[in-house]
Amino acid sequence: MNKKTKGAIAAGAAALLLAGGAGTFATWNAQANLNGGSVNSGKLTLTATGSTWSDSHGVINNWANFKAVPGDVLTYNAQATIGAVGKNLNASLTVDPASITGALAASLGTPTVTAKIGSNPVTTITEANDGNVVDVAVSFTFSSAADNTTQNLSASLANMTLKLQQQ
Repeated sequence: MNKKTKGAIAAGAAALLLAGGAGTFATWNAQANLNGGSVNSGKLTLTATGSTWSDSHGVINNWANFKAVPGDVLTYNAQATIGAVGKNLNASLTVDPASITGALAASLGTPTVTAKIGSNPVTTITEANDGNVVDVAVSFTFSSAADNTTQNLSASLANMTLKLQQQ
């Protein structure tokens, strides 16, 4: 081998060594474990208790034999205990219209829900209401425009669902 070839090989080897070493420059770093604790979730529960039905004439004592007519406003009155734990919790009470079934359901319209804790009306449930008993009134208005096709029909309210839902 001549001197020029040996020199070229040596120069190439030196270049490879330098290039390979370029990735070995150290950078400083450090780390620390943070004690962030844990995150816990709250709760939102509703436990229904006693209930009654009423219309504009008062309590309906024999609901099984009651026959509604167009224009009647029927109200389901119940009590429920609220479970509401969570710093930024805001919830509202509604009735799931899909839980009301039967041929007469559409003529009863969308139920309206009103609620009181003690004598105070409430529209929003917060953590401050945890453990409170809420008086709930769910009202249905049998459409006064209902025609003869609504006679002898029924709506099942047996699975009516009161929902306490976070907003």
